[in-house]
Amino acid sequence: PTPTSTPQSPPQQQQQQQQLPTTAPVSPSSTQQISGMQKWQDKVALVTGASSGIGWATCEALAQQGMRVVAVARRKEKLEALQVHMHNLRIPPTHFLPVVCDITKDAEVATLPRIVAKRWPDAGGVDVLINNAGLSRNDASLMEGNVASWVEMLSTNVLGTTMAIKATVQDMRRRNKWGHIINMVGLSGHRIPDGPQGGGFYCATKSAVKTITEGLRQEARGKMLPLRVSSISPGVVETEFFTVKNYGDAEAARNTIQNYASCLQPQDVAQTILWCLSAPDHVEVNDVVVRPTEQLL
Repeated sequence: PTPTSTPQSPPQQQQQQQQLPTTAPVSPSSTQQISGMQKWQDKVALVTGASSGIGWATCEALAQQGMRVVAVARRKEKLEALQVHMHNLRIPPTHFLPVVCDITKDAEVATLPRIVAKRWPDAGGVDVLINNAGLSRNDASLMEGNVASWVEMLSTNVLGTTMAIKATVQDMRRRNKWGHIINMVGLSGHRIPDGPQGGGFYCATKSAVKTITEGLRQEARGKMLPLRVSSISPGVVETEFFTVKNYGDAEAARNTIQNYASCLQPQDVAQTILWCLSAPDHVEVNDVVVRPTEQLL
């Protein structure tokens, strides 16, 4: 993977073409200094699935707290838009690095720590990993599912998450500097909300991420390593998730979202991530379940 070619200070014409509205809604609390985040000042956070939704909001929130953010995603044009957005928010170019990377490709994932070390030699590597990349498909039922969709979900949700963990942990061990890994599980890792509609396989992948998170925590404890490990399990969040699930069918995605009384916003989940990171060093927040107040299951 290589950093996107977007310059640090985009030309005016390019900025006008790509920039998001400066009046886009941003969570009011995202600009507030959260107690405990001071320890992460100038540390490096790597966020997968950074090109939209929760990943986008998390990059924004971490950068506004003074962290150096590595935004990882497959879609270069989306990363370029995120870079312009960061520029508009006055995030210093020295604190943001977009990297095009397919999280399902081990060779690409393995190079991420080296890319970080090259960009920020004083930091040396990744201090915080936010494993956010994940997807679902609407043709993946257990009885009649598309095998290619099963493979895609396993490759992204399970193997991609695990390969990012491995690359980060090995780099932390090399530097003997331990930080925090946060995996995005979701409520689908705790129950099967749409089993009759064929959601069982997706839930199985998220249950695997939940188990991987606890397994990593226990491995770290067994080796007496001060690595903190957390998972976050949001309920329904209004993101591109449903559009991707329906293979780009925006109308189907809107219809799905309208079935819910209310949804979380990506900024809500980003704030939950900051809360986990803000805990004192002797406190490890293992799993956070966060729902819209009106959500039943």
